Amino acid sequence: MIRFVIFLAIAFSFGCHKSKETTYYQNGALHEEYSINKDGIKHGKYHVLSEDGKTLEEGEYHEGHFKGTRTLFTDGVKEIEEFYDDNGNLNAPSFIYYPDGKIKIEKPYVNNKINGILKGYYPSGALKEEVTFSDNEENGPFTEYHPNGKVHWKGQYLNGDNEYGLLERFDTTGTLIKKMMCDSMAICRTFWKSDNYPAYEED
Repeated sequence: MIRFVIFLAIAFSFGCHKSKETTYYQNGALHEEYSINKDGIKHGKYHVLSEDGKTLEEGEYHEGHFKGTRTLFTDGVKEIEEFYDDNGNLNAPSFIYYPDGKIKIEKPYVNNKINGILKGYYPSGALKEEVTFSDNEENGPFTEYHPNGKVHWKGQYLNGDNEYGLLERFDTTGTLIKKMMCDSMAICRTFWKSDNYPAYEED
């Protein structure tokens, strides 16, 4: 009996260290629910709603910063999913979704910045592009694909969305049809085209 009372006392003392908070829109609709610790810092699960009651955001705080999965919604449908480590940093891929739930974009995060190969997808789920990122900027090789999976474009980006160096274009069969050379101003000039390159295409 004494052990049971002690357990209750401990549970009560821990419970007092966290309280649930709510905020409301001017029309009285619930806006946000979250918990705070004894220092008034957000700690625990939270939920954000639109004025019409649809979920906008949900996740978890740990001593004031995000922890674990954070999900953002549009019209109640999941649109963005991020994953935070115990220190509140992005160190895992995040995802942007199509309305039907298929992945649209996959972003590789390291220390809160996009580093690595960003991948984009068609609504069908087929791979659309692979782009090398460094510190949130395009830097390095990229490949774009036709919906059938064949390579469409291959090249390199420099300091952002700026083609640099050799840029190659392929038709829907994966056959190389054009080569261009891009300067540091991202101005690209064709230096070779196949005999089958469409005459109506502008360089």
